[in-house]
Amino acid sequence: MSRNIKDMINNLPAKFNGKVYFFCDPREETKPEYKFQHLLICLAEGFRELGISLFSNVNYWQESTQENKYLFNHQPDITPDDCSIVVLTNNWFHINYPLPDNLSHPNRPYTTVYLDGEDSDKTYIERPEFRQFDFILRNHYNNKLKYAKNFYPWAYGLSNRILQELKEVPNSYERKNQILINFRHWKKGHPVRNFSASTFIPHIKNMLQVDNSIEHPDDHSTDPYHELQWLQTGKRHYPSYYNRLKNSMACACFGGFFVPAWPNDPGMLMNRIGKNLLSNLRLKSNTVVQWDSWRFWESLAAGCTTFHLDFEKYGLSLPVMPENWRHYIGIDLDNVQGTINRIADEPKILEKIGVQGRQWAIENYSPVPTALRFLETIYQQPITSTTQVSTLTNI
Repeated sequence: MSRNIKDMINNLPAKFNGKVYFFCDPREETKPEYKFQHLLICLAEGFRELGISLFSNVNYWQESTQENKYLFNHQPDITPDDCSIVVLTNNWFHINYPLPDNLSHPNRPYTTVYLDGEDSDKTYIERPEFRQFDFILRNHYNNKLKYAKNFYPWAYGLSNRILQELKEVPNSYERKNQILINFRHWKKGHPVRNFSASTFIPHIKNMLQVDNSIEHPDDHSTDPYHELQWLQTGKRHYPSYYNRLKNSMACACFGGFFVPAWPNDPGMLMNRIGKNLLSNLRLKSNTVVQWDSWRFWESLAAGCTTFHLDFEKYGLSLPVMPENWRHYIGIDLDNVQGTINRIADEPKILEKIGVQGRQWAIENYSPVPTALRFLETIYQQPITSTTQVSTLTNI
């Protein structure tokens, strides 16, 4: 571990003892593909590189095909009370398990954190006990909506598995003049994608060829490493997909649902009714939920020019925000032609954004900066600067 990293950890409050406990999906007989916990993996990989000790209720995330080597390891003699932070993810809610016994006992020495990657916002209505966490780090956060005081924006981000596949990417002149548009869930899924199909895509296909090929589950790699990753990620790991990303100039990453501006509590019944009405009537608004995705981060890390909605206009919120027309291209669905015109007027802008977007994503959302930001959030104090983090990150 470098001196810079040691200094960062030494800046943490004395109550942090360098130990973190993870409650991973506890189901023993369930196939690995149904227990994918990406948010925990990204965080734990960063902690490990920072020299922070990891403990878990079960062994999870096999890292080697040669031996039973796991990222998360269960040690019976270590309990949450031996650690400074305890972390759960939304898998715990999704499988409808009760929270671990005595998790919030009054004499606990640890801080409780819930990584909420759930698509919907009904968690705290259906299971109100999930509100008891000290911190709730919420994916799909929208700054136009109202959340409780213990909520903070979070992101899917980048794991070492993804970064390994995208470690080396071609220059822009080596890429095909194409845009990848191959969502797994399409016409019956996200309304934001449907709007992009009818407004943006007809224009962009006159400038870039469209690649809409999709991997079939039966076509996964049989290489032992890739097959292991395919199984553990719920059949989301395809080397062929990453190769197409690397060889494409751009990628469409639209996703999500339009919701009304009022009421602004995403968990309220009226808000969910409004969401369904907008979807059924094929209407849009300026507020979007369920917008984050692996695809967004994979596209950025691959050096593609990444197309999404304009984060500022639609309220999309991340801990560190990207800059439109620098790190990605954010579409205003009320003025799609404006985007098309600018691309036509600046022929080199796509390759420039691809390079800058990749650098931004890796500097801010690979495992080490993710882990440092987590600690800064929990202890409410800055640990390091982006400049310092970038020196620790291999691009």
